[in-house]
Amino acid sequence: FNRDGSLDSTFNPVIPGAGLGVLSLVVQADGKILVGGNFTSLAGQSRNYLGRLKADGSLDPDFNPNANNLVSSLAVQPDGKILVGGNFTALGGQARSHIGRLYPDGTVDPDFYTAANDTVNCVAVQPDGKILLGGLFTSLASQSRTNLGRLNADGSLDAGFNPGAAGLYS
Repeated sequence: FNRDGSLDSTFNPVIPGAGLGVLSLVVQADGKILVGGNFTSLAGQSRNYLGRLKADGSLDPDFNPNANNLVSSLAVQPDGKILVGGNFTALGGQARSHIGRLYPDGTVDPDFYTAANDTVNCVAVQPDGKILLGGLFTSLASQSRTNLGRLNADGSLDAGFNPGAAGLYS
């Protein structure tokens, strides 16, 4: 949309489309748009579940992290690193269990490794840098956390946050 709320007819990255659905969008500081979902093509090019568009809606050819399953949530940390949540077990060819972090260029951050035992449906970064996660999981970083948990900015579990949520949070 344009700033006045009218449709921006020049922005049309979904023809031929994003296949089966877009579930998450995040705009980076440089205006590029991260797109996550249940698709294997974006703007007519092969992209598995995660891709990036330039501000004009064209595909960013240099960004292809290649998740192996659905990406349901994206968030950008203040340093530009990208948090990815979903139902994947590999990101950028590396084992990542439902949560991962990418550098701004789309490569996997090897220093951020934690795991959830099931789908992460939502990711949010708090002002203090801590990372809230919601989803279908019952374990986060090998500790019992039902549907809701929090990580420190480095990916370690925030042991002081355990609300004991019951039910699905997304």
